[in-house]
Amino acid sequence: MKEYNFDEIVPRQGSGCLKYDKINEFLGSDDLLPMWIADMDFKTPDFVMEAFAKRLEHPVMGYFYHTDEFYRSIVTWMHKRHQWNISAKWICFSPGIVAGLSFLVQTFSQKGDKILIQTPVYHPFYEVIEKNGREIITSPLQIVGDRYEMDFNHLEEQLRKGPKMMIISNPHNPVGRCWQPEELRTLAELCLKYHCLLVSDEIHSDLMMRDFKHTPVAKLSDEIANNTITCMAPSKTFNLAGLASSEIIISNPELRAKFKAFMNDTVHIFGNIFGDVALEAAYTHGAVWLDQLRNYLTDNVNYCKEFFANNIPAIKTYQHEATYLLWVDFKGLGYSHQELWDKLIHVAHLGLNDGRIFGEAGDNFMRINLACPRSTVEEAMKRITRLC
Repeated sequence: MKEYNFDEIVPRQGSGCLKYDKINEFLGSDDLLPMWIADMDFKTPDFVMEAFAKRLEHPVMGYFYHTDEFYRSIVTWMHKRHQWNISAKWICFSPGIVAGLSFLVQTFSQKGDKILIQTPVYHPFYEVIEKNGREIITSPLQIVGDRYEMDFNHLEEQLRKGPKMMIISNPHNPVGRCWQPEELRTLAELCLKYHCLLVSDEIHSDLMMRDFKHTPVAKLSDEIANNTITCMAPSKTFNLAGLASSEIIISNPELRAKFKAFMNDTVHIFGNIFGDVALEAAYTHGAVWLDQLRNYLTDNVNYCKEFFANNIPAIKTYQHEATYLLWVDFKGLGYSHQELWDKLIHVAHLGLNDGRIFGEAGDNFMRINLACPRSTVEEAMKRITRLC
């Protein structure tokens, strides 16, 4: 079995890389260690690059279509990776998950409709709701012991207000929960009870920490699947975000027909040749690489958690079960949020994601991207000690 090297430093400066080349524009300084935007500092896998090279042997890059092999690779990956048996006809293409969420909001709600989210949560959820003229209603997650949980009593109160749609992050970005089947079932059955369409963003579904397993919401029952739209992609898993190729899985034929009509009418059905090439290669050949990546990421997360516990116990982390994005609580240091941000930028010289972009519950929190070589993680931890 091939062993992959995730310790290798891959220089990304000067490659048109948002994470490195635009850090001053977004975070206000050039001399930061970038651990913010959610892509990986690891090489795109060799089997994807080889698929690109093979396609480049053909000299024409004209119009294309999504082949049977494209759909089959998705079906097979869902079966082998998540024990979820889907049909190829359920799969709709989307040029990225955030774009797909926006299209779903436009397809299945009207201006002024309420859409429910659980906070803190991935900040584009707010944007695709507000920018499309819909109203956000929230149900905050609650901290119970050392992990985040859903507040089902409050969630039901919010569902009584009649939202047309609920968007969830499964697994959760930024708090790192791998939602368990019983949690997802309770949530999905509440959405059924109140006739609220459930949209599940499962882009991080392959990025479980060691010993954790993802549950697609739509896998739970046919009734739940009939009211659920699932958004997935290989982009986070295999570092392919620049290729804008994602799948929206809809088993309900009426919902699927309505979404496909919207995508056809707005001409968002094609994407690009290399997005398809990458998706098919990743889902066909990516299992071994992903297993090794998950182990590496789990070790990075554990290293950080142990570092904080042993060296700066005032900085707190919570049970982390999924994603390479660690949600870190700095409240114990005693700074205001702005003071913390200024010190991270000007003293630690670290570029992290400001917790406030995920909602009010992100005050004094930061999100740290740990999809990078261990040496980068170790340097980041050293820099954080400058805050004390």
